Amino acid sequence: MISGDEYVKRLKEYKRVIYVAGKRIENWTEHPNIKPVINAIAKTYELAGNYAVFSDLINEKVNVLNAVIRSADDLIKRYDYQRELSLRLATCNYRCTGCDAINSLYPITKIVDEKSGSDYHKRFLNLLKEIQKNDFACTSALTDVKGDRSKRPLQQEEMYVRVVKKDSKGIYVSGAKIHQSGAFAADVNFVLPTQTFKEGEEKFAVAFASLPEDDVKYVLQNTGVQAKFREGGSFEMGNPKFGDRTTCMIIFKETFIPWDRVFVFEDLKATRDLLTLFACSHRCVGASCKAGFMDSMAGAASMMLKANGLENVSQLRQKLAEMVAFSESAHAIAVGGAVKGYRIAETWQPNREVANSAKVMGVEGFMKSLANLIDIAGGIPATAPSEFDLRGEIGEEIKELMRGSEKISPEDRMKIIKFIEFWAMSSHLVGAFHGGGSPSASLVFLQFLADLAKREKAVCDLLDIKS
Repeated sequence: MISGDEYVKRLKEYKRVIYVAGKRIENWTEHPNIKPVINAIAKTYELAGNYAVFSDLINEKVNVLNAVIRSADDLIKRYDYQRELSLRLATCNYRCTGCDAINSLYPITKIVDEKSGSDYHKRFLNLLKEIQKNDFACTSALTDVKGDRSKRPLQQEEMYVRVVKKDSKGIYVSGAKIHQSGAFAADVNFVLPTQTFKEGEEKFAVAFASLPEDDVKYVLQNTGVQAKFREGGSFEMGNPKFGDRTTCMIIFKETFIPWDRVFVFEDLKATRDLLTLFACSHRCVGASCKAGFMDSMAGAASMMLKANGLENVSQLRQKLAEMVAFSESAHAIAVGGAVKGYRIAETWQPNREVANSAKVMGVEGFMKSLANLIDIAGGIPATAPSEFDLRGEIGEEIKELMRGSEKISPEDRMKIIKFIEFWAMSSHLVGAFHGGGSPSASLVFLQFLADLAKREKAVCDLLDIKS
């Protein structure tokens, strides 16, 4: 495994076409909207050693986010790591989808090869070994722009990533993926289908790996937090080290992908099975991720109580305790998904019912924790003067007026306020809600997965009803 500094050094060697606020940027690793993402991913390298697992592919320990998960213990280790990262970063770590892709592609390519005699699994293993040996940071891209949702992909091909031609060397793909967290700062970006497809739609049923040398464009989101980072300051943006969850659109235009990086091709069943594994993997780990975010919000809420001299108010302390309960519950559900998981093609996957329930409850806990944080903080995160006022010609007057408890300086109180503003007004709530699919998507899964007949029979037996 490498250090965060080594990751950053490697990243600087990549040439990428990146647009921010309508302009192509040069020296992209130093841009104020990109550097926090790089800082966040670099931090994952610093903490990785505590959560490393042994890889039988290269016969050494690797970052759990690059590992093939072989057991419930491995999966729990991953969930503990993700929670720790979310607490330490207070933003996305950008690598969880890479792990989800690895642990979905591994079993699916293996199953396909065993049935058809193809070599997709061999191709995948060759890349995975390189990922583990070099400790690459991986992400994955699923969501197509989709256009008019009432139309099938064939009615609006340009709205979906698809194969536009192929030859003996590889495939050429066009289309765009959106909502891609940190893809511009990764070494490897797995590109997976966005949905299941029908016969005749095989051109969309493709999964491959995109590397830095590929011809793609990245267009970054532009939230208020991103704008604040471009304005500068030391804490006005709320989370100055690691920033907001930063996503991008990835545009492919007849981008060449060699066959050795193509892992699913025109296979409708493999696409369906791949997406099922990925969705359950991502939704379960998302609960641990949200638990870490709730931990961070609870820390901010506790600090705000002290800054305002309200740390002994029992009603507010109860709201803080609720945030801790939400966090512990979300993580516990994820761990339960790991313990009750199942084995498929040499990998260990989370229990599907629990994984989808984890998504629903993780979002509920996140929303309630955020509401409690806002309640505890009061209105000031939305109305406070800026850091620039604090340091400007009226600074001394602002400092005096922003005093709270004598235990915390006015400037530190302002830092806490801006951090809470970041939580309340950044993209995290929307990201928590829709990342890995909305809670509604999980509820659809649960309608099919839930064994209601068993539940009904228990009631009928209890009441002596003939079912």
